[in-house]
Amino acid sequence: MAMSPRGRFIGLAASGYALASLAWIYCSDRLLADLASTQAMVWLSMAKGGFFVILTTALLIYALNTVPPATASPLDSAPFGDAPQRSLLQRAGSYLFATLVTLAMLLVHHSLAGLLDHHSLPVILLLPIVASAWLGGFGPGFLATALAGLGLDYLALPPLNSLWIDNDHDLLQFAVLCLGGLAISLLSHLRLRTERHLHAQRHLLDAVVTGTTDAIFVKDQAGRYQLANRAFAELLQVTPEALLGNDDRLLFCDEQADQLRAEDLTLMREACTRSWERSLTLRDGRALEFLITKGPIFDAAGQVRGVFGIAHDITARKRTEEALQRSETAMRMAQRLANVGNWEWDAASDRQVWSEQTFRIFGLPSDQPPPSFSALRQWFGEKDWALIEQATHKALAQGEDFAVDAELRDQSGAQRWVSVRGYGRRGSDGKVRQLYGALQDINERKLAELALHQAAMVFDSSHQGIIVVDPQMRISRVNPAFTRITGYTAEEVVGQRPNVLSSGLHDPAFYSELYASLARDGYWSGEVWNRRKSGETYPEMLSISVAHDDQGQPLHYIGVFSDLTQIKSQADQLDRMAHFDPLTGLPNRRLLGDRLDQAIARSLRSSHSLAVCYLDIDDFKSINQQGGTALGDSLLVTVGDNLKHVLRSEDTLARLGDDEFVVLLTEIESVEDCSSSLDRMLAAINAPIATEAGEFRLSASIGVCIYPDDDVDAGLLLRHADQAMCLAKAAGKNRYHLFDPDSDRKAHARRKLLDRAHSGLEADEFVLHYQPKVDLDTGALVGVEALVRWADPDQGLLMPGMFLPALQGSPLDMRLGEWVIRTALAQADAWRREGRPVAISVNVSACHLLDQHFPEWLGSSLARYPELPPASLELEILESVAIDDMARAIQVLRQCRKLGVHFALDDFGTGYSSLTYLRQLPVDTLKIDQTFVRDMLHDGDDLGIVEGVIRLAETFDREVVAEGVETLEHARQLRRMGCRFGQGYGIGRPMPAQELPIWLESWRQQSPALRGGAGGQPR
Repeated sequence: MAMSPRGRFIGLAASGYALASLAWIYCSDRLLADLASTQAMVWLSMAKGGFFVILTTALLIYALNTVPPATASPLDSAPFGDAPQRSLLQRAGSYLFATLVTLAMLLVHHSLAGLLDHHSLPVILLLPIVASAWLGGFGPGFLATALAGLGLDYLALPPLNSLWIDNDHDLLQFAVLCLGGLAISLLSHLRLRTERHLHAQRHLLDAVVTGTTDAIFVKDQAGRYQLANRAFAELLQVTPEALLGNDDRLLFCDEQADQLRAEDLTLMREACTRSWERSLTLRDGRALEFLITKGPIFDAAGQVRGVFGIAHDITARKRTEEALQRSETAMRMAQRLANVGNWEWDAASDRQVWSEQTFRIFGLPSDQPPPSFSALRQWFGEKDWALIEQATHKALAQGEDFAVDAELRDQSGAQRWVSVRGYGRRGSDGKVRQLYGALQDINERKLAELALHQAAMVFDSSHQGIIVVDPQMRISRVNPAFTRITGYTAEEVVGQRPNVLSSGLHDPAFYSELYASLARDGYWSGEVWNRRKSGETYPEMLSISVAHDDQGQPLHYIGVFSDLTQIKSQADQLDRMAHFDPLTGLPNRRLLGDRLDQAIARSLRSSHSLAVCYLDIDDFKSINQQGGTALGDSLLVTVGDNLKHVLRSEDTLARLGDDEFVVLLTEIESVEDCSSSLDRMLAAINAPIATEAGEFRLSASIGVCIYPDDDVDAGLLLRHADQAMCLAKAAGKNRYHLFDPDSDRKAHARRKLLDRAHSGLEADEFVLHYQPKVDLDTGALVGVEALVRWADPDQGLLMPGMFLPALQGSPLDMRLGEWVIRTALAQADAWRREGRPVAISVNVSACHLLDQHFPEWLGSSLARYPELPPASLELEILESVAIDDMARAIQVLRQCRKLGVHFALDDFGTGYSSLTYLRQLPVDTLKIDQTFVRDMLHDGDDLGIVEGVIRLAETFDREVVAEGVETLEHARQLRRMGCRFGQGYGIGRPMPAQELPIWLESWRQQSPALRGGAGGQPR
């Protein structure tokens, strides 16, 4: 078995070391024994040993550094001592050279020995040993050593011509020569072996670098090329000599050169090797794709000295990949446009391969593996899956192609038609184990086929006539309904022009418009009169559509028509039922509404008016109850006929139901025209009517609304006329009443205000303000009057005059009055608890005061505040209230006075109450109306009235309060006249409860001025 280079080296080194060691020990010990004393021998022996250790250590270090690796390359596989790179002749020459040069040197030594008195010079013999070992290695060196040793022993060392050596000194020289020769031969061999190995490696590297098609290069730290192989130079179309010493700017544009330089610096900084794909554009414009591997180059000290690179040209591969990708993309697009996907099925492993479109047809994500063949059952119905299974099994068994149309339910649940086609491929054993095929979405085709089939069915079974005309205006096809409607068979009209059906009732302009619409819109629809085969004309509803070819040219004209004869008759009947009263034949409410809208539109365009007259037969209900509905119906018909005789042709008489009629009078010039028509209508209704049950004379109440005096819509005109009719009936019947728009608008505004006030009361929007009443003598506060205000969110704070008149007489009047009294009592009790009791006056409306439950309600309200003296509440009533129902007023006031409350007669002097009633009224105070007080300083009449009221109050022992005290001068004048109490803006405006203490503080500073100009004694 051949020994490895490593084994041979180890064996040689071990044997050489053993021989050299033995020879050293033997020779050195013999020499020491002969030359030295015992003590000197010890020291020399120690020196000899140290020298030997140092020498062998150096040789061991060298041997370990040159030992071949365990995994030697093929370059190290030659036997040790041989030079596999040298020929046999070269090796023989080395041995011959060693022999000749050694023999020559022996002759020289022998000659020199005679001159030197036969003293040996063994050092001369080292020269052939060194030369032979240097040139030939261990073998020639060993041969030269052996020849030199034998020659020296035999020819130069005594005894001559003998191999024995007597002299120890000579023996030492002999040993040194032999050991030195062996060492020189061994070291020379190792040198030659290392040189040959390095040469082989360089040769191999040169072969790889030169022979590879990959571009290989080396750059220094500055980015300059230090090495570039032939492939690199050929690829970039430059010579290696031109490249060396230059950087990337020689080959690439500045931008790409900077990018490459940045990559090199990153690799040198991170000391790592990387690979990536890179697109580069050369100076000549060529774009190349490379797979580049780059890494740092280290020196013996481990420092980075540059970068190496290997670039594999993948331009062609990239172009191929791109072409393949484009081809695959085109195929996928073609499959997607055609809605076709391909598939493969290995029946043995039940594995499938699907294209992307196949996944899309099934509604499955393409990033998942296809399901097994058996799992496909869930996407098909039982019958369709049975057909697919049968076809695939037959293809596997017999190798036949197959095609199956089936209905597939995709992952979303949508159903679609697909075509499954496939074929089998036989293996080497002749059996079919794999199926290949395509899956196409044919849903649109199937639907088109179904639609075509349905269209054919519709064409043949339609109850509407269908006629197909070609671009030359010749009939090409008709359906059975055409024959049934027109009487013409297909054989009679195919090839004829459509005007064979013309009735002659339409002028040429009608047909010109028809053909223009077809050319413009591709469609026309309308009513046409045509003629049957029998000659009878009939109406039909005709729709014509144009079918175009792919170039947009007319391909067919398709007409669909239906016979309107029966429909026309039914429509007339329905129209009469929808627009006319079945009893009288008069227009009904719907037709009246249409005519009223038209009349309003005409009135807007002209200067004429129109009148809506709402007519109701008086007491007609009793006639129906006594004589029956038949008699009533007969009378209504007669009334309608009589009215038609007194109306103009442009007027409209309509029956709305029961005994209600409406007359629409148009083109009215004046109200007098309307009045004469109304008189004629009343006379026509009053005319005697003879029936089997006897003669009847009827009357009617008529409400009239004139447009545009009442500028509202049709619905409101009828409503206003109805309201006016009710007023006519309330006024005594058998008359008419004109509607007043102004009164209606006021009533509407009042209703709207009532609704808003009701909502405001519910939303707690009403508040009380309090106006002080003071003693004009002392200036002391004697009470306040509660005045209601409405804090409307939209209009702000509203005064009583803006809403109280609208509330009078309504249910809201009492509700608001109750709220005012409750709120005033609560405020009076609050002031009492604060230690400043103040009497509060509250106005009470007529309906509230005269209500039979008012005293009881007032008592329960006072009972809620047991600590509050009832005298703290004063109720103010209008003089007119007491006058209207004096007896009831006196009764209520007496009941309330028993509860402890006081009463004041408000606005005294504006009514005409008698002194007798005034004496009977249980009131405590008279309040002079502010209209007299305000102007008394410059109006003598008002001053006289005020003074008269004061004197009257004194006569009847009543307190008097003057309202409308606007200035301090008013107050002083009233004091002089004997009026003790007053209120008005000159004293204090109405204010919220929380502001009363502030006013009181201010009033205390102003009140002394009341007495400043007094001309008389205060009462």
